[in-house]
Amino acid sequence: MSKVRVYLPSEEISGTLKIEGKETLHKIKDVLALKRTEKIYVFDGAGKEFIYEIGDISRKQVLLINQQLNRREEESKRKIILAVPLVKEQRVEYILEKATEFGVNTFQPFICERSIQEKPSSQKLDRWQRIIQEATRQSERLWIPEITGILRFDELLKKDFKTKICAAIDGEYIKDMQVSAQGEVLLAVGPEGDFSPQELNKMKDYNFYFLKLSENILRVETASVFMVGLVNYLLK
Repeated sequence: MSKVRVYLPSEEISGTLKIEGKETLHKIKDVLALKRTEKIYVFDGAGKEFIYEIGDISRKQVLLINQQLNRREEESKRKIILAVPLVKEQRVEYILEKATEFGVNTFQPFICERSIQEKPSSQKLDRWQRIIQEATRQSERLWIPEITGILRFDELLKKDFKTKICAAIDGEYIKDMQVSAQGEVLLAVGPEGDFSPQELNKMKDYNFYFLKLSENILRVETASVFMVGLVNYLLK
C-alpha cells in the first residue's frame, strides 16, 4: 500500500490529532480501509513530516497519536519562481499541479498584453492553493510552494531576482547558456501567442536570458512544466 500523507498547518500539529475533514476521512476509512495502529504521515508544508499511529476510528473522526518526527528539510537556498500568465483555468491548474511535482518554489501569476486580463476570484485562488497542497502531498515534498499576488507585466519586470529566464523560440539551448541557477531564479513563460514584440524588447532591457525549449511551438502549460523540470535538473 502507498504511503498515506495528510497535510496540516504547523500550528495545528500536536501530540494527538483529530482528523475530521470529509475527504480525508473517506480516504482513510473507505478507500484505504485503514485500521487501528496503522501509520499515517502528517506534513506541515514547512519542512517537517511526522509519523502518527491511528489510535481510534469513529464515524466522524480519526484519532492520531504522534509517534516521531520522520523527516525534516531546511528551505532550499535556490528558489525557482515560475511566472505564469493568466490563461484558461484548466491550463493554469495543470501548471500548478505539474510544476509543483517538478519542484517549483513560488508561483507568480501575471497579466500581459495577450493574457486574460480579468483577475481570478478569491474562490478560484483558494482552489489553486488546494491544488498546490494536493500536488505537494502526492509528490512527497515537504515544502508547499507559495502563490503570490497577481502582477502586471511591467511590475514583473522590475522584480529583483538574481537570474531571469524567459522561454523563447529564438532563444539559446540550455547547454549553450552561460548562466548559473543559484539563489532566486525567475522563469517566465508567455501566454498563447507569446509575449508581444514590445514586451520581449523590454525583457531584454531587464537582463532576461532567453531559453529555447524546443524547435516546436509549445503550449503554455507544456512550456511551463518542461522549463521548471529542465532548469531544476540541469542548472546547479
